[in-house]
Amino acid sequence: MGRFGGGRIVIALVLALLVAGGTWFSAEQQEVPVTGRSQRVGLSDAEQERHGLQVYDQTLQEAQQRVVRSGPQLAMVQRVAKRVVAVAGKDQPEFEWQVALVDSPEVNAFCLPGGKIVVYTGILPVAGSDAGLATVMGHEVAHAIAEHGAERVLREQVSNTAVSVAAGGIAQDAGQYQQIAALLGAGAQVGLKLPWGRKQETEADQIGLIYMARAGYDPRASVDFWRRMAKVGGGKGGPEYLSTHPSEQRRVRDLQGWLPGALEEYESR
Repeated sequence: MGRFGGGRIVIALVLALLVAGGTWFSAEQQEVPVTGRSQRVGLSDAEQERHGLQVYDQTLQEAQQRVVRSGPQLAMVQRVAKRVVAVAGKDQPEFEWQVALVDSPEVNAFCLPGGKIVVYTGILPVAGSDAGLATVMGHEVAHAIAEHGAERVLREQVSNTAVSVAAGGIAQDAGQYQQIAALLGAGAQVGLKLPWGRKQETEADQIGLIYMARAGYDPRASVDFWRRMAKVGGGKGGPEYLSTHPSEQRRVRDLQGWLPGALEEYESR
């Protein structure tokens, strides 16, 4: 076993699993809306909302004069947000929703815990229409509704705790600890954290598709949107297993698979 005894390694790994498991199972368990998946989160509702409001205020303060106050683009964003929030908000009725449009070439949008939405004008040409923007907004709102941020916090805590305890149990000095912790951390990143991120993105796609359909937007527009994103370089590049996001091609395949259920929602309104 080289410089490390086999028994020492086994004991360290078992201890790491026990400590990490204690952190995991002591966290609050709940159900994700729409998908029904069981999850555990590392932040209370109040903590999430406080953090969301802080980031939202900071974002708008930094944007300053670039915050769009009027015009057709803002009207479009507000129109779509109103319809998406009307349906999504039923799953988190305590959210206090706000939406802002920032003049920036960045092809992006996000929704913070508590219901704070920021859209950048750079994504509007890719959205192309209300239905395209509803794809984006449904996805981002889904992240907040599903409390993905709080879930990531807990998983980071569990992963970091396991790495720290395992490295501490194996290493015989500070130099070894740093080397082993770095090696275990890299393994956890590729083997755990990135797959978790991709699963959250996929779940947000699924929930967002249902929200846009319930809001009265044709869910088939989501497929066209992600194809446009791929053409403008919306993909993260590199192999999917080294990314926090699924490829646009995988997203399109998943969305096509969920379309029958989404169309039922759309047509039964």
